[in-house]
Amino acid sequence: MRPQSRIIPVFLVVSLLFPSQPVLGDDSRDATEVETLGVVVASHSATLGNGVASDGATLYNGDHLVTSPNGGLSLRSGDAMLYMSGSTQVTLHRTPSRNPVIKKSLIRADVTSGSISFSLSPDQYFLVSAHGALIGPAAPMPTVGEITILDRKAFEIRARRGPLKIVYRDDSELIPEGKSYRVELDDSPENTSSTTPTSIKTNPAHPAGRRRFIFLFLMGTAAIAAVGSAAGYIQSVESPDCPQPNQCSRPN
Repeated sequence: MRPQSRIIPVFLVVSLLFPSQPVLGDDSRDATEVETLGVVVASHSATLGNGVASDGATLYNGDHLVTSPNGGLSLRSGDAMLYMSGSTQVTLHRTPSRNPVIKKSLIRADVTSGSISFSLSPDQYFLVSAHGALIGPAAPMPTVGEITILDRKAFEIRARRGPLKIVYRDDSELIPEGKSYRVELDDSPENTSSTTPTSIKTNPAHPAGRRRFIFLFLMGTAAIAAVGSAAGYIQSVESPDCPQPNQCSRPN
């Protein structure tokens, strides 16, 4: 890997270690808030739409981000951070929430190829989507996770800090902290609803008689190590004096 590409994950570590200020002010309710979804923190060999993704670029609804094989890009949206590794495509959308508890519209990052690492806040205003499945925090705490797209209906997911929840159609699954799974989605139209989930709290997990659409396969140690290598920027901030491995990582 080229030395320049390492700047992106290092910059993301610094961003995660320090409390962030939301891109949009909480007291501002003007047109700018309606349109602005985030900002590019740092990028290398990446495009935004038909142009180059430059550091500090403002992101809007429908923006499409692509990284080259040796590229990378990190973006911030409020308290959420997302890092795209090489050969990754992400599109940002603003969608209304169907969760009565969440009044504010949601920002959704749809990843269609490649790998992403993310840090999400428990307010659930910024969520990640893969093949129509919505991924977000499963507990009221900041979460750090990773997703790698495998094919058109499968992806790998790892909950590095805090549990994650996957919602797809009328089904949902919990990913415990520290676990990695291969996720297979049943996208067949038979006896299904075509509604795309807009909240990770809308659907109960496996009610009696309801069909399953999410299938999890626990990844082995070798596979977990391979996925974890893509997020070395999180492990790199663990203190060498930590009495127990993986217990002193940031962010707090």
